[in-house]
Amino acid sequence: MGRRPPDDDPERALLDEAMRDVRPLSGRSKLAPPPQSRRPVRPPRRAGDAPARFQIDSQGERLQGIAPGIDRGHLQRLRRGQVRAERELDLHGLRVAEARDAVAEALAAALAGDERCVRIVHGRGLHSRGGAVLRQQLADWLADPPHGARVMAFASTRDGGATYVLLRRQRRGALS
Repeated sequence: MGRRPPDDDPERALLDEAMRDVRPLSGRSKLAPPPQSRRPVRPPRRAGDAPARFQIDSQGERLQGIAPGIDRGHLQRLRRGQVRAERELDLHGLRVAEARDAVAEALAAALAGDERCVRIVHGRGLHSRGGAVLRQQLADWLADPPHGARVMAFASTRDGGATYVLLRRQRRGALS
């Protein structure tokens, strides 16, 4: 790559003059991006790791959340009901502790069966003292170990009485 003559552009002439004594560093043939622009390499998450942190939005009776780094398109498809639930769990009539155990069991069974989407029916809390207690607790339960690291996103149905949960695919040959 040749240099332009200094009389083509006065700014170029000034730059050429300032850079006249500059020599490339020895041993470097290519420019490397600055270290801060390189994307950090994270080890893949496994079930049982620290709980996933969700960005949670609560709008009236609707609840949705998405794990960091997940494409928001997954959340939009859940909200629209475009993801088919392969498993359903009905929490009606269960106390909080029973419901939490049932959610953990359903997630474990879905993961063992390589299922991607679980529909959890929790109701709207219209006939319960204290309102929709199960719906309010569900986001925390979905983030809890050992299954929290495998939850990608969740979104309430349009009527707010159920929540779709999207699970990460298990990598073939990976230990979990």
